[in-house]
Amino acid sequence: MGVARVIPADRSRSSGGGRWDRPPAWALVAMALCLAGLIALGPSVLRSGTVRAAGAAESTATATPAAPHRPTEVLVERPADRPLRVLFIGDSLMWGSFASDPSLTYRALVTAGLSTEGPVDAVLVGGPGESAAEATEGLTEVTGPFDLVFVEVGANDSVALTPARFSSDYAALLDGVRALAPDAALVCDGVWNGPDLATPLDRELRPVCAARGGVVVPLSPLYVDETLRGPEGSPVPGGGVRDQFHPNDAGHAAIAEAMLAVLGL
Repeated sequence: MGVARVIPADRSRSSGGGRWDRPPAWALVAMALCLAGLIALGPSVLRSGTVRAAGAAESTATATPAAPHRPTEVLVERPADRPLRVLFIGDSLMWGSFASDPSLTYRALVTAGLSTEGPVDAVLVGGPGESAAEATEGLTEVTGPFDLVFVEVGANDSVALTPARFSSDYAALLDGVRALAPDAALVCDGVWNGPDLATPLDRELRPVCAARGGVVVPLSPLYVDETLRGPEGSPVPGGGVRDQFHPNDAGHAAIAEAMLAVLGL
């Protein structure tokens, strides 16, 4: 019984017996030459491809790494004919509640840092319990010009207002700042509170501040460090006791450091 054979379509069939004809001599010579050429070129092609691949890998490995993220710096223009005028707007944190000494409040520490570059004239708007809306009213009590403005509100709003209402009040406050100091450098402090209360308000104030040319410095990451607050019940020099909400001396120093960092100081 015969054995069936699968014959490739490109092979020449004979008229019988299922056998295919042997190619002519010239075809065999051509095939041999092609095979010899592949044997000679193959290693060099492979080596060339390997070098290119290694080069590409080496290029990737030695590429310059991306620059690390750095906080945005606020550019402050110092006038040549007068002291730098700085406006601080805020609540009890800006006021300096529970610091051991007025010189240890973060407002005083920021002022001292700025003073290393030249004379500073600092003005404060606000005080304990201040909200964004109340701070807006307080702007009517001061006059410019101002070269640098710090805005720190939201701790009191975070327990009293919806994020949408805070956004509206905060926008009105910064519009008032820009009417008073259109060209001043602007630093917006985030809300001093835990993430649950601070994050929704921080989400609102960021675009409002950015739209008015300001830079936001978040404070919630500092608030969650309990060593920067209280301890509750500990005495404050001069009278009173600390709570577990407001920054202590270390907290004021940490806030001041964050403020000065965006100023390049």
